[in-house]
Formats: sequence, C-alpha cells, structure tokens
Amino acid sequence: MSDSFAQYWANEIDTLALAPHKRHICAYGDFPNTSRIDPNHDIVLVLNGTSSGVCPPDLDWIVPDRAGLVIADGVSAAFTRAIDYDRIDVLCWSWQKALGGEGGHGMIALSPRAQARLKVGERKPVGRLMRLHNADGSVNEAFFGGRTISTPSMFAVEDIHSALDWAEACGGLPALLNRVANNYAVMDDWVTSTPWIDWICTNPAARSACSITLRLVREQLAAGETEDDGKIVEGIIRLLEAEGAAFDIWSYGDAPPGFRIWAGPTVETDDLAILCGWLAWAYSETCEASIPPQARAVHHGYFPPSKARAVQPRTESACPPTAALESPPPQTLADCYDAILFDATGVLISENEALPGAAGILARFNTSGQPYYIVTNISSGSDETIFARLRGAGLPIPTADRVVSAGGVARNRVLEELAAGRLVSCFGSAHAAHDIFGKHPNLHCADSAKPFDTLVVLDDEGFDFKRAADHILSTFRRRLIETGEMPRMIAANADIIYPSKNGRVLFGPSIIGPMLQAGLAPFGTSPTSVEFMGKPGRAIFEECIARARTDRLLMVGDQVDTDIKGAKAAGLDALLVTTGLNNSGELRQDENSVPDYFARNLGQIFDGSLLPHLRPAKHSSTTNQV
Repeated sequence: MSDSFAQYWANEIDTLALAPHKRHICAYGDFPNTSRIDPNHDIVLVLNGTSSGVCPPDLDWIVPDRAGLVIADGVSAAFTRAIDYDRIDVLCWSWQKALGGEGGHGMIALSPRAQARLKVGERKPVGRLMRLHNADGSVNEAFFGGRTISTPSMFAVEDIHSALDWAEACGGLPALLNRVANNYAVMDDWVTSTPWIDWICTNPAARSACSITLRLVREQLAAGETEDDGKIVEGIIRLLEAEGAAFDIWSYGDAPPGFRIWAGPTVETDDLAILCGWLAWAYSETCEASIPPQARAVHHGYFPPSKARAVQPRTESACPPTAALESPPPQTLADCYDAILFDATGVLISENEALPGAAGILARFNTSGQPYYIVTNISSGSDETIFARLRGAGLPIPTADRVVSAGGVARNRVLEELAAGRLVSCFGSAHAAHDIFGKHPNLHCADSAKPFDTLVVLDDEGFDFKRAADHILSTFRRRLIETGEMPRMIAANADIIYPSKNGRVLFGPSIIGPMLQAGLAPFGTSPTSVEFMGKPGRAIFEECIARARTDRLLMVGDQVDTDIKGAKAAGLDALLVTTGLNNSGELRQDENSVPDYFARNLGQIFDGSLLPHLRPAKHSSTTNQV
C-alpha cells in the first residue's frame, strides 16, 4: 500500500472477511517492493494514487501465467497514463476524474479470467456500493436529505460523450497522455528550481504525472529554528483562495503538509505555470519575512543546468531574405530563431508583477523546449536573486541560468578591478553589491565619501540616489584636480530611464553619467568614458550567444537605446514591443537602432502575424507596425 485509497481497499477486504491476506506496506510517498508479491494470489493495487502522488513504476512484475487475479483501481489512471491491460483482470475507473465529466459514475471491465472466476465457487459477499451508516454505526441522515454519490441522470451519459468527443478532437489517447506529460514537466521544472518545495514521492519512476503532491522543505531556516509547516500551508492556501487563484489544493489528510494539485489532460499547461507563480508569491507573503537574511541566502546556491537543446551557429540570415517574404512560409517568428532573448522590465514585468500574457508566453516556450533567456539590466542582486524575484512575480522561468543580468556579466570585470588592488565604489546598495561580487575590503557603497578608482553602476533600489550622486561628483572632481584623471566607470545597469506603473517613466541608475557630465563641464573635462556591461553594451549579448551556443537570436525589448541598439550592434535581430516605454507610440530611432520587427504584444511571436510583413530597410527611420 502506497496511498490512502489503497488503504481503503485493504479495509474493505477486512470488512468482507475474505481469506487471509497480506498487506504490502511501504513508507508514505513510495511504492512497495514488488519482488515480495506472490503472483499466485489475487493482487489488489491502485494504478494512480492521488493522495500520495505514487503509482506503480511498471507492471512487468505481474507475470502472464499468474494464478491469481489482478484487481486494479484505475479511477484517476484512465486517460492519464499508459495501462498494460494484458496484466489486469479487473479494472475499475470513473467517468469524471480524468475527463472532467459530470457525476461519479463508476465503470468496471472484466477479463475472461475474471469472468471465469464468477462462475465457480460459492456466492461471495458483496462490497459496499453506498454506506447508509456512519463510522459509529448511526444512520447517515444526509442520504435521506438528497445526498447521492452518483448522479441518477442521463445528462451524465451525454456529458461523457462530449468529453470523449473533445478527447478525440485533441488527437485521442496519445494526445491526452502528451498533455499530461507537458503538465508534469512544468511542475517538475518549478519544483526543481524552488528550494522550499519538494515532491512527496522522491522516486521519479514511481511518481504520478497528473497527481501532483508536494511538501514543504524548511532547510533554509536557520539551524535550530522550528516552524509549523501546517500553518504555513494553511496561510498559502488561504491567500490563494482569497485571490481566486486556486481552490481545494490541500494535501490529503495523512500526507505531510503541502499541496495536492490535479494536472490531468483537461488542465492547461499555461494555467499550471501561472499557479506556480501564485504559489511562490503566497509563500513569500506567508513566511519569508520571518526567515533570517543569512538563512534566506542559502537557496541562492545550486540550480540545475538548463535543459535547452544544443544548437549550431548560423551560417546565413535567421529569416528568409526580403524577397522570399512575398510568399511567407507557414512559420511563426519564434520558428526563425534558435533562442529568444526577453528584456524583463517593460516586456515581462512591471516593477514586481508579471505583465498580462507574459507568464503564458514563457510557459509555451517551456512546453515547446525552445530556449529563451531573460536579458536584463536589473542589477539588484545576483542572477539567482533576480531569478527568485522574477519567479515571485509569476514568471515560470525553469532555472536560474535562464537569467542573464548586467550585474552577473559585470561580476568578472569588477573582480579584475579588485584583484588589481583598485578601490571600487558601487552605485547601488551594499546588499546588492555583496550578493553579486561578494565581500571585499576594497569594495564599498557609493553613498559614503570614501575615494575610489572605479565606479560601478548597479540599481538604485533601496539606495540614497541624491546623497550618492553628490559624493560621486565630489570624488570625480577631486581626482581631476589631484591627478588630471577621472575614475573608471563601469555601467552594469545602463538604463537612463525605465517604465513604471500607470504609464509613469522614471530615471534609471545610469542617469548618473549625464549628471556627472553636466556637473564636471565647468571644469573643462572631456566626456566621461563608460564601459557598458549591460545593454546596450556588447558584453551581455556575447554572454547570451555563449549560453545559447548560437547567434541566431531575437532580442525582444521595449527600449530603443538599450534593447534594440545593443542587439543590432551585436549583430542580432530585434523586436520592439509596445508593452513598456514604447506604449504610447514609436520611440526615437536612428540608423543604428531600427528594429527588425514591431509588435503590440508578445503573442505575435507565435501567431504568424509578423512574418508576412517586409522587414524595414536598415537605414529607414520607420518600422512596420502590425
């Protein structure tokens, strides 16, 4: 027995007072050792345990020449997993479980061997169809008030016919099983990349693909600290119910505190990806504030490598030449490229919330297996920290190595400066600097008046922008007077402006460059030289090419001066979307920043609407708008 419903079967056998029997019991979340099962005896098993998320890895241990019957509970296994019917004699299932049909009608199929058993021997006791009494022996009056297990209506028959018609239209059983596999892949990717959650069933071979059962992992708590996981789970579920994001996802009564999520063929993969984002948000809201910072950082360690497929560098243009577009091929824009690069702010998120449709687009890429990367100038922490932030915003990014951040790219460059003995000042919080570069005696925050040789521009989140700008201007002027030279300047976050909520536009961290230029102008300085690590610098795009192992990449962004200009300078194609800074019309363009495509939403990457339109000439000042 590996599931609560297996326990019910065993209890029913006891109630019927059948011949002596043996229970094969294992730890919760595991499947029993099948080598100890005698095939000469009748075998009763559950093919898909929805309370524990455990199923038999295979049925090879059931031999063809067995003497006993195999009685299998396939209530949630029908239409969700491949079943070896030759090894089963009695199979029961229900209409509604996998296909969402109306009513709790049960079905039963008998093999010739099972039918032969019915014809021999004395009459056997019959198991319950509906108990009219409670566990204490009292009458269950609910039945006399109208409660019933099976809907006594032919509407249920018509409903299952409609469900089967839908299944056939999807491609039949193979298509249903493929939908289940895709759903499981989304959940498995999320569990793999989320440190506070794990499978109840730790053996992937015995894990149900549709009955997602998860438990909390509290390893990130400080040593010796305890917490009531049941209360945490309750808090998460209450939040999700209040937001209308999820209902009835409690783990089963005898399971560890966690969640039970149905991922059968009628569930959309995109919806599960969105649910993962909601779970991450609810977890953060419920308990992360109580976790000590030193313990919270533990989960920024190991993340599994990307499952992106290997691709070859291009030898010709990523899309057909202009002339060929007169007869557009039956492809989407995504099909023209080996990987897609997405800007974060203004394209996928606004502040800490996913933009409409963004989670669904990434979920679609997760399902198709086509690689994508989040290429961002956000420099508020390491790639792992930004990954956690984006996941918390509701984006189903599978692993941290899908994030290519300006701070991460700047890391090696800054470590070179420190190794050379130079004093490095970070325009950004000390927490962000230490998360990205680690702690070093020559590394400090620019909000102090300490001298420096190199200024690194990170994010201004949680940072006294005005005070730091004053210190930086004074340091630059002092160096200019004392040595005739100015400090080096490395821009991780190169955004001068960025979009916020409700159409607002805010100054970005790299406004410090123009401010310095204006402040030093009275002293007759030459233009400040800036080494860009983030967009539009080439370094961040070279990192993308290295990770994707191809330059057949499409950059999707909302800023001309960073996303588009940077991609074009690196030899990549670019798509300008109107979801962020460009939401009120086209931004200024010059001959070096004309996007190859222009779209109103990310969905046009898949819908084929961009392909029939000619690409603009490289020196045109306008862009085709779809």
